Amino acid sequence: MMEWHPVFKVGRSRLRVSFTGGHLCGGACTHASFTTSDPVVQAVIEHSEAYKNDKIICITPEEPTVFEYSTQQELFAYLEDKRNVNPDLLKTFDDAKREAARLNITLKMK
Repeated sequence: MMEWHPVFKVGRSRLRVSFTGGHLCGGACTHASFTTSDPVVQAVIEHSEAYKNDKIICITPEEPTVFEYSTQQELFAYLEDKRNVNPDLLKTFDDAKREAARLNITLKMK
């Protein structure tokens, strides 16, 4: 998504969050994002249906994610399905390494 403004219900209140900054250029896609240091806002998002269904994913740049894979296809599937990397960007293993580095993911072969 390039931009998304969901409204989350919090008791009787509503919380609007703006995911922005996404763009599509030459087949490459950067998804919209939202950054917060507010633990209440983070908790609301993490308890939402969108988060539980992986429409929203949490990326913590300070702590790299380690992903162990057995095959290149498994790695590509992870990047496409769980990290929303455009499949057109994943033609070679070097492409996958580049995208993983951009997302702060450490790759390990099983």
